Amino acid sequence: MAKIDKILEKMLTASKEVADDRVPYAFEKRVMAHIKDTPQMTLSMWVQWSQGLWRSVIPCVAIMILVAVWTNTRSTSNQATETSPSELIAQSDPAEDQLETVVMLAIDSEDADQ
Repeated sequence: MAKIDKILEKMLTASKEVADDRVPYAFEKRVMAHIKDTPQMTLSMWVQWSQGLWRSVIPCVAIMILVAVWTNTRSTSNQATETSPSELIAQSDPAEDQLETVVMLAIDSEDADQ
């Protein structure tokens, strides 16, 4: 508010120094009344914050889309070849096969006891 008053004072002093008789009567008072009647834009911290957030929506959405496309193309190009179940069986460890056999026999024997 003080900055506006300083600018107004400079403008009024400069207009007083003009030696032109065509300046209307009480021009300064009308200008001052017009300035005081106009609503002053008082921005609180929350209004500034919300304006900043709304201004950043479009760049954030654009970055999100670019990152999604980039990660999707990287994941499809770096996918490992899928192994078939028969290859998995051929690569299994014999100790695990024996453990699985023992567990299956234990489960089957419990069912037979009941």
